[in-house]
Amino acid sequence: MCPKIVDDAVIEAREEEIMQTALQIMSEQGVAGLTIDKVVANLPYSKGTVYNHFTCKEDLLTGLCNRSVKALTELFKRAVTFEGNSRERMFAVGFAYMLHSQLNPTEFMLVISAKTPSVREKSTEKRQEEHTALESELLGSILQIISSGLSSGDLNLQPHLSPAQVAFSLWAMSFGTIALLHETLDRCSVRTEMMLERELTNHSNLVLDGLDWKPYTKDYDWAETVERLKAGIFKTEFEQLQEQLSLT
Repeated sequence: MCPKIVDDAVIEAREEEIMQTALQIMSEQGVAGLTIDKVVANLPYSKGTVYNHFTCKEDLLTGLCNRSVKALTELFKRAVTFEGNSRERMFAVGFAYMLHSQLNPTEFMLVISAKTPSVREKSTEKRQEEHTALESELLGSILQIISSGLSSGDLNLQPHLSPAQVAFSLWAMSFGTIALLHETLDRCSVRTEMMLERELTNHSNLVLDGLDWKPYTKDYDWAETVERLKAGIFKTEFEQLQEQLSLT
């Protein structure tokens, strides 16, 4: 009898099913509550089959992180196409990050877990290489907008800064703002009254003004830009978020 041949589509579908099951467990029990045994108990596959896809819990966490970065990269690429000036497109990147975090809260916070030594050391080399490549692609969209800003004269890069440093600072600002105001974290008194969309807009404008990226906050209607993002390139995600919030 010939061995059963499983095509790539079947393998990808099974891997997606495993990751969705893991996400469900983590949404209920947190990252610490995730085990391969629990994943297997909720699937019609043997432990051996699951291990054929993910060698351990840590490899599964890295796979989930990569899955999240892929989805975020697609949103960033969409931000690059936004019909506006280069600063608006850079703002759209942060807005995309915010929407992704709200629609996928468990996956968003996995970025931190996936980068810890305990997870990296146990993940497969293939998955680690994939993660590095995906992050490079993610930053590529930001660098593309920075290049556009420099070419148009909207951005005047200071001599001590490189485009990569600017890209990293904007990425870090967006991630930090979203993470500190994340719905899963307790808020201290300073953050109690803060709203994510408003604060992300404020912080983006603080950083972009500081980078001498035009048009400056005082000279532009950024609320109108937000509305165009919601009604345009991120309409589907915004409507999904509204629907999600209505059910809570």
